[in-house]
Amino acid sequence: MRKNQQGFTLAEMIVGVALMGIMGMVAASFFYFTTKTKIEITNEIEDKVDNIIAERMFLKDLRSSEPSFNNVITPGDNGLPFFDFVMDAAEIPNSKTERVLTLEYGRRNEFIFLISNDKIGTMMYTPTIAYKIGPPPPNPNQEGSLQFVSLNRNREVERSRQGLWNPGAVLMLDSPAAIRQMTTSGPNYSVPARSPIFVGVVPALGETRLTPLNIPNLINRTNPMYPNETITDEDKFLRDIPPMGGAAPLVRLKAIHIIKYYLDKDKGTGKVNLYRSMFTAGAFTPGQVFAANVTRVVFSRNDATDSLIYYKIERPGDQNK
Repeated sequence: MRKNQQGFTLAEMIVGVALMGIMGMVAASFFYFTTKTKIEITNEIEDKVDNIIAERMFLKDLRSSEPSFNNVITPGDNGLPFFDFVMDAAEIPNSKTERVLTLEYGRRNEFIFLISNDKIGTMMYTPTIAYKIGPPPPNPNQEGSLQFVSLNRNREVERSRQGLWNPGAVLMLDSPAAIRQMTTSGPNYSVPARSPIFVGVVPALGETRLTPLNIPNLINRTNPMYPNETITDEDKFLRDIPPMGGAAPLVRLKAIHIIKYYLDKDKGTGKVNLYRSMFTAGAFTPGQVFAANVTRVVFSRNDATDSLIYYKIERPGDQNK
């Protein structure tokens, strides 16, 4: 019996190789398309997740901006203070006028404000903690010795509220008592009532004094009752704090953050992005991208009696929608 030893002909081999090549091209194209689609879907999901996270942080910042009201002196687009807040029935000029602040690259690039540090919180503070009180003078009509040492004298703040007196932490002294400027004819009802404040940075642990915040033209440092006086340090704040209804003054020591939103061009794409930065250790940290390819960001409040801040991010082409 003879075996067939002819094998494949040349034509059959050419056809086979061609078919294998075609199948390989189809498989490679399918693999490339699948990989590309997977990457595009992954990038789209990541972008949406990033946008959701950024939007939540944006909303959280604006909802936590209570320390800014009547304290941050940033003017809005119409020249009115963006953060003035009327908490009573006084007839304040322009109190029913909308507050608007617009970021637009090349015109107004940044917006800085204060927010509560909810992780650390607020401590009700007893002013006598900060002072070394001398012996009573022999003459009852003579004032005694009262020497300011530190808000953290005897490490009282460190013991009372963990994390509040940490190096680099930004702290605010204020009071629930809102007061007005006194004139020769009585209180000035043409401006909102507000609390005196002092904002400083903890330089180190122990009995140290706060370093005054060094951001120019950000906060109102004047005494609301006597606007010609400036509250330069925590000692001045505690000595001038008004009493509550004739009783002892109430003082709050708050942990806060200082947030900056700003517009800047991406060096690679040339597009304008919205960035978020936080004031830490005496300077703002490098910005984190919050929104890409932005034309304007508009912050607004209905009027001075509304504590809610609204925002709108505008991108190229939005005006055509």
